[in-house]
Amino acid sequence: MKRAIACVLLWMLALAAFGQEEPQVYVKSVPILKIFSHSLGYKVLYMKSDMRVAELYLPHTWFAKSGGKAEMVFGKDPSYPYFSVFYLNGKFDFIRVYVIDDVKDLSWGILKKTEASNAAFGGDTLQIQY
Repeated sequence: MKRAIACVLLWMLALAAFGQEEPQVYVKSVPILKIFSHSLGYKVLYMKSDMRVAELYLPHTWFAKSGGKAEMVFGKDPSYPYFSVFYLNGKFDFIRVYVIDDVKDLSWGILKKTEASNAAFGGDTLQIQY
């Protein structure tokens, strides 16, 4: 009897494991041309596939430790600066920005405070043009 119950439980566990779909994660990495620091976040300039320069704005609130949408990694790797965007089931989930840890590096800049720059940091999601 115990053996029959164990077999039924094992069979149910196997069905549950095969019935669950794995989340589809896709990562896209893009080199950064320049990153500008601003009191509300970071403006990132990068090259699109058609060799045109595009920009994205990352608010400081996205870099919150718990449940944030972004993370910044500082270092001196020759591949820096670049960012990696993580998509979960086809939708933006997270962005990780790899930057040179010396803000005096040519890849860093400062974005002046204007009405247009302040308004650009108001987004809740990330729309990237590749």
